[in-house]
Amino acid sequence: MLSSIREIGELVSTKAISSDRQIEGKILAIVLNDDNSAFQEIGIEDFDVAKINRYLYRDGATKGNTPAPVAQITEPDKTFNKKVRKWLADCETLSVIEGKDLEFLRGINQVLKDNNPEIIAAITGKINNLNLPKKGKKFLTVKLEGDKKFLGDYDVFKKAVDYFAIEKTKKSSSSGNVCSVCGEKKGNVSARTFVYQFDTDDKPGFIAGGFNQDSYWKNIPVCDDCRALLKKGREFIDSRLNFKFYGLSYSLIPRLLTGNADVLEEIINILSDAGQTVSLKSRIKKRITGDENEILEFLADKKDVLTLNFLFLQRQQSAERILLLIEDVFPSRIRAIFNAKDEVDTAFNEDFTFGRIRTFFSKSNEDKRESDLNKYFLEIVDSVFKGRRLDFSFLTKFHMAVIRREFINEGYFTFRVKDAMMNTIFFERLGLINFEEGTDMEEGSFDSIFCRYGKSLNSPEKRGIFLLGTLTQMLLNKQWADRKAKPFMKKLKSLKMDERDTKALLPEVQNKLEEYDSFDTGKRAIASEASKYLLEAGDGWKMSVNEINFHFACGMNLTDDIAKVVYPK
Repeated sequence: MLSSIREIGELVSTKAISSDRQIEGKILAIVLNDDNSAFQEIGIEDFDVAKINRYLYRDGATKGNTPAPVAQITEPDKTFNKKVRKWLADCETLSVIEGKDLEFLRGINQVLKDNNPEIIAAITGKINNLNLPKKGKKFLTVKLEGDKKFLGDYDVFKKAVDYFAIEKTKKSSSSGNVCSVCGEKKGNVSARTFVYQFDTDDKPGFIAGGFNQDSYWKNIPVCDDCRALLKKGREFIDSRLNFKFYGLSYSLIPRLLTGNADVLEEIINILSDAGQTVSLKSRIKKRITGDENEILEFLADKKDVLTLNFLFLQRQQSAERILLLIEDVFPSRIRAIFNAKDEVDTAFNEDFTFGRIRTFFSKSNEDKRESDLNKYFLEIVDSVFKGRRLDFSFLTKFHMAVIRREFINEGYFTFRVKDAMMNTIFFERLGLINFEEGTDMEEGSFDSIFCRYGKSLNSPEKRGIFLLGTLTQMLLNKQWADRKAKPFMKKLKSLKMDERDTKALLPEVQNKLEEYDSFDTGKRAIASEASKYLLEAGDGWKMSVNEINFHFACGMNLTDDIAKVVYPK
């Protein structure tokens, strides 16, 4: 993956492509007077990405407890004293800063120290009166010479930033070894890539050669040249190749196969040009996520001369944790996913996206504040992109948990049943669900409907349960029309019926329809087909309670489709 990021960084650098990062927020500057001898005021201005170098801003450095020349404000006191002022004080200890530069630095630090309470009070007052949008951030830094210059306008501070960076790489470096990214022997390599922050050198499991920090450089030895290109690549990915994914987010990292650099260049050029990006969005008609910036349909048209890596990260302050890395997905696989989506869209005349899967794999309980089923959701996403098998019983367990909840609480659950059916057919079309071959069955009146919804209804017991669900829904509709109530719902045991309960339900439904004088020719035809299939199925169904009730709920949901067959007029 790092070599792919390096390729992007190299292309961005050689083509002079800007990452055009967008950071919304305000800069609160501690302004010193013209000769930097006194505190003047707290200035406020919009965060300007074009001034990042003047701010001495570094991604990740604004978070956590590490001192920095510009820091995201959490608490005014802590941000000022432990981040900004601490960084400036640390600069005094550097061997590369001496003479007039050291004297200049000491003077600034003395002003900040002498005016500490006043500065904190002024920052607090400004924050209290600051009206920022929800995503807006607040950063604190220092400006000198009466609001004319940022720290990054002085060589002494740029020299300090470089020195600190070099010192960090020295903590895990070695000389005369091979870089793991470019494969060349270099004078110095270090495991400190400063690209992704998901490793650590203070735990044995992350260190090559046991708990020996001197060997940490062996984990990911990277040379200085590759480190610079990796940084460029990460900046471009963060600005152009990050996408939302139903409460999560992923980075899309293309990787070239040998000798096809023009394909990556085409993708980077399109994404880096605002006009071409707008045109691309208008050409993309289909998406499998809710992100309007998604470009997977565009990439699906490419030949298999590149692969795609999907990196799902969780950011926690200055650290990053990999939730899922899906590697080497070919464009042909993306095409297969869109083809399966098209079939589901056609069968239901609705748009299928991963959002329908997320419906069942978000929260185990609606009262939970955060999603606790991310692990399962990401496992399914991984299976879709890599073609790995899924267990139908596992899926049905989560489908039925949501369907039952809505059935019990609202008595109206058709949307969720349809979502579950769309998921099932999507997985089946991709070959992820392995349904056993069904037995040969006589031709029936509803074969066209059964065929439309795939192999999930390929056995007599499944079809019998399905039709029983339809007949039951017709009874509930009749009760509602006559009584504005559905007392028969109690017989359904909150959709936790087993084989015995299901078989016993058919005569009860028929009798109740007779009582309502509603057991007409159409319903008799449905009951007859259901009876035929259930008798053919025999005893000892090889289905869980969840699967039985899922097929029953599907029949309830597709009552209108069955009705069109038995009531053609």
